[in-house]
Amino acid sequence: MAREVIKDALTEGAKATPPLVVLGKSIAEGWTINHTVAALTIVYLLMQIGWLAWRWHRAAQGVEVKAD
Repeated sequence: MAREVIKDALTEGAKATPPLVVLGKSIAEGWTINHTVAALTIVYLLMQIGWLAWRWHRAAQGVEVKAD
């Protein structure tokens, strides 16, 4: 049982490593929280635009689009 816990902890740690490296590198290079918020906002807006376009496309094809 203890080996499984250690294996799971190491696996999850390995999964978290790439984002932590990117975060550390971006902080070291002067990437501020303002840049991060702006980038995430742009990504969020693009996702929303894509979702809305998909819903409009489905509605134009005559497929019922349920309201969320």
